[in-house]
Amino acid sequence: EGKLISQQSDVTLVWPYKDCVLEGGQTKEDQKRDEIFYNETLAPDEVNRLLYPKVFTNAKRYSENGVEDITEIDDADNLIIKGNNLLALASLLRRYEGKVKCIYIDPPFNTGKDSFKYNDRFNRATWLTFMRNRLMIAKELLSDDGVIFVHADYNEIHYLKVLMDEIFSRENFLNDIIWCYKERETSKRFFNRKHDNILFYAKRSEGNYLFNYDLIREEYSEVTISKFKYTDENGRKYRLRTKDGDSDPAEESDNTYRQYLDEESGPLPRDWFVLSFLNQAASERVGFNTQKPEKLIRKFILATTEENDIVLDFFGGSGTTASVAHKTKRKYISIEQIEGQLSIQLKRLQNVINGDQTGISQEVNWQGGGSFVYCELMEQNETIVSELQAADTSEAVQAILNRITDDGLIIPAVLPDDLRSHMDEFAELPLEQQKKLVMELIDKNKLYVNLCDMDDEELAVSDADKAFTRSFYRMDGKGEM
Repeated sequence: EGKLISQQSDVTLVWPYKDCVLEGGQTKEDQKRDEIFYNETLAPDEVNRLLYPKVFTNAKRYSENGVEDITEIDDADNLIIKGNNLLALASLLRRYEGKVKCIYIDPPFNTGKDSFKYNDRFNRATWLTFMRNRLMIAKELLSDDGVIFVHADYNEIHYLKVLMDEIFSRENFLNDIIWCYKERETSKRFFNRKHDNILFYAKRSEGNYLFNYDLIREEYSEVTISKFKYTDENGRKYRLRTKDGDSDPAEESDNTYRQYLDEESGPLPRDWFVLSFLNQAASERVGFNTQKPEKLIRKFILATTEENDIVLDFFGGSGTTASVAHKTKRKYISIEQIEGQLSIQLKRLQNVINGDQTGISQEVNWQGGGSFVYCELMEQNETIVSELQAADTSEAVQAILNRITDDGLIIPAVLPDDLRSHMDEFAELPLEQQKKLVMELIDKNKLYVNLCDMDDEELAVSDADKAFTRSFYRMDGKGEM
């Protein structure tokens, strides 16, 4: 921020590996990676290569006409990316830096219960590293008048607030929004938990960020509605007021007029509100236990964006943010790596295109239409990482080590011949230590195919994938942007 240390008065968090890069990620719902494997100290050039733009593959457009393979993407397209969200965010910078108007994320809460089907058992230092890496890039993607909402609960909200003060600046903190929900009591010992927190920040408080409070005014209470005790021939509720300012006269006269309920704008939005969780019978449920209601996300999107603004969610999950953005005519980018959640998201958005009437559809008069582009980060070593996590014998781990050694997929600092000469010592290690060592040896810069390696014949990138990747990065025929 350009301040001297002696001028700093902010509270900051300091923890092990704070300046490291936590790639992390998982591809299956039942794959609980020990993310500490990725908490490695990388030299600046290694970080740059890790976050270098990646090659895209399997690009398709979903629309009312079905699914078609594509080789180009347009600025008007909505986008869903399959892949590690840190690396996907870094790739987005080339096209979307400074263009995203609103970010909403619902990251793993670090509860230790795995209820989000993410690896939700990070220790605090690792979780903070995981979040810091992603929030730093997210800030670059925001426009100067952009905002971000980060959803959390009591497990990490206070640490997250200090972290976000550090990244976005305390002056840019706008509010701590409280979502109160109704659910049955779970404990007789403590005060029952009935809320989540959503931290709300602007990229720049002086950036004239948008706030459409008229679009999200609160609904009237039952007490207020009961005061509108008359109904006209069209079924509209109203109450009588006198022209000299008195309210609720006993009968209509020359000194009274009609005040209609549907012409009132309602109370200004508060920073707390009551909205129920989706129960098992909710029509918008898509099989995701912690799926957020579309009404919740609608508040944030309507308040801070206009039609055609870009909304980003890099913990895409079941696709609630994308669904709401689609129905409210905003553009969106959604990133998700877990295959099970991604398939739910794709099916859900196809239903939205076909006129789905769940969630906020009736409120916004949604009739269907639109499209989105789906693509994947092209994997290289990522499949090996998945195999390593699943390996349950020493022989399986050693086979993976031999493969990455033979294929030149180990870190440059280790020579293959030196590694082979110590295989007997490696075999003596416990299984978990073997897995951790191999994880450290895998070249993290080769988890996905880097853009600069796209024309490497050994990687066999197809002409269609090359064309789409060039279109995404706006590259000319010579490969220049």
